[in-house]
Amino acid sequence: MLLEFIAVTVEDAVLIEKSGADRIELVSGLTEGGLTPSYGLIEKVVSSVRIPVNVMLRPHSQSFCYSKDDLAIMKNDIRIIRSLGANGVVMGMLDEEGNIDFGQLEELLTETGDMEVTFHRAIDSSRNPLEAAEKLDQYKAIRTILTSGGYGDWPTRLEVLLQMKDRCKNTEILIGSGLTKENILEVHEKVDTGFYHFGSAVRNENSVLQSVSLEKAAEIVNLLM
Repeated sequence: MLLEFIAVTVEDAVLIEKSGADRIELVSGLTEGGLTPSYGLIEKVVSSVRIPVNVMLRPHSQSFCYSKDDLAIMKNDIRIIRSLGANGVVMGMLDEEGNIDFGQLEELLTETGDMEVTFHRAIDSSRNPLEAAEKLDQYKAIRTILTSGGYGDWPTRLEVLLQMKDRCKNTEILIGSGLTKENILEVHEKVDTGFYHFGSAVRNENSVLQSVSLEKAAEIVNLLM
C-alpha cells in the first residue's frame, strides 16, 4: 500500500508526513493542475520531511504538448531537482495527435538517473489510455502511472483501471483524481492497485485553495492502513 498526498507548501508537506502518508507529490499552481515548484520550495520540503518527495515537472498548463524550448527547460529542471535530493519526478507529454510523445519522454529519461519517474494524468487525455499504459510499462525507469482511468463516470473509469492494472506487469497504477474518504474503500475493493493519490480530499473545505488538514489526511490513512 502506498498513499501519496499533494503538497504545495512546506507546511502541507510536514502535515502530510505527520498523517502517516507514504509519499508527497510537490507541486505549485494546484488550480492549474500542478506545475513545477520553485527550487527554493523543493529544497526546503526535501530537508523538512523524511518521506519521499516526488516533484511535478510541468513548465506550463497550456497543454501537455511541449516545444523544444519547453523540453530544454524540463531537462534542466530535472538536473536541479536531482541535485536537491528529491525522490522522483512526475511528468507526461503528448504529441499533437494526442498520443504519448515517446521521443520527448526518452529524452527526459536520459536526465532522471536513479530517481523514480511517475507518468502523470496526461495519459487520461491521450487517445488510447490502455494502449498508452501498456507501452509505458515497457520503460524500466517509469515506476508509476498516475491515472483516473480516463474521464467519465466511476463504473467506466474503474473498468479502465482494472484493465490497466492487468496490462501493466512492471508499473504500479497510482489511482488519482476524484478519490475521497467516501469512495476509496470501494475503489480499493474493486481495483486494489494499492497505490492511491489524494489532492483536495485532504484539504480544508476540500478546496485546492486551502491547506492540508491533518485530521482529514490522517482519517484517510487510517481507513486504508
